[in-house]
Amino acid sequence: MKVLYGINTNGQGHINRSRVFVNELMKDGHEVQVLFSGKKPPKYAYEIAPVAFYRLGPIDMYKDHKVDVYKSLQVNLGSMGKLTRNRRDLLEIVNSEEYDVIFTDFEPTSSVVGRILKKPVICIDHQQSIFHSANEEAPAKPLVKSGMKFAIRLMLPYYSHCFSIDFVNEIKVVDNHSLYPLIWKSEFNNLKINYENHYLVYLARYNKDEVIRVLLAFPDEIFHVYGFNTDEKHNNVIFKKTSRDGFLQYLVSCKGVIGNAGFNLAWEACIAKKNIWMIPHSNNFEQLSNAFRLKKFKRAFVTESLTKSEMRYFLAKSKEMDYKPTVELPILQPSILMKEVYEFLNNYEESKKKSRKGKN
Repeated sequence: MKVLYGINTNGQGHINRSRVFVNELMKDGHEVQVLFSGKKPPKYAYEIAPVAFYRLGPIDMYKDHKVDVYKSLQVNLGSMGKLTRNRRDLLEIVNSEEYDVIFTDFEPTSSVVGRILKKPVICIDHQQSIFHSANEEAPAKPLVKSGMKFAIRLMLPYYSHCFSIDFVNEIKVVDNHSLYPLIWKSEFNNLKINYENHYLVYLARYNKDEVIRVLLAFPDEIFHVYGFNTDEKHNNVIFKKTSRDGFLQYLVSCKGVIGNAGFNLAWEACIAKKNIWMIPHSNNFEQLSNAFRLKKFKRAFVTESLTKSEMRYFLAKSKEMDYKPTVELPILQPSILMKEVYEFLNNYEESKKKSRKGKN
């Protein structure tokens, strides 16, 4: 098959999730080309496939680690002309390249183009799991929930079948939507999991000075901080530039993870068997949902903010647990999910053939 894989680049989670399935597709002998859409992706993202290109897409804006709805609308409405031209350009590319199937991770342009050109559109994401009928819905203000539902409809208006990954114990299928437990990432195959003398911190979109102030209050601990894309040191607080390899090395060797409630960070912390302190963005329902699920599994410590008292509690609790979580969630091999994808695509083709025969 020749595949176009659309990836949302608002946050690196979509990129690192999609890498798993792009690798599976290429390993199975398929030709994959990648469309990045949203904010400009980091340099390492382009290593995901031999052909990868970027187009501006809808972006989200943050202020004080909260989604700034007004600013996000303002920026995206201002870019509407360019976004429309990008969609036209992609229509021409898809037509000329003759892709057999479109994959999308919360990337809207590939979803819409796939529908217009009557291509099968396979969604592999996390966002669709949030409101899956087999999942318990996290509590939140009605406006926050409705905003998330609107964002999902906007960012993924169409798919033939969706495979959503979440913090669940078993596979559940309802209509054209499959809910999956966590998936193993081959990046961890050759990494040794241990517990050295440092914590990994990922607090992108937080106030940097406030992060430094809180972490400096614990001079006996070493904190490696990602999310600010800078190399600098403040005594025991060490900021690191964006590096996928470096991040993974510090993750598998840390005593625990402190971060927002982004899905990819928590997913990888589960693979690496680390305790997690989650501080979700207050009006981001996806993050609130992630924190709700992991707290319910007793797999994460969840608070609304980063404070010295809560840091003191997390450090003491981690030490009491010998830094190892007492609960582990199931983690499946990616080939299990891909087997269902291939079965769906085979059935899709068979259905198209029968439909064509019926018309003749």
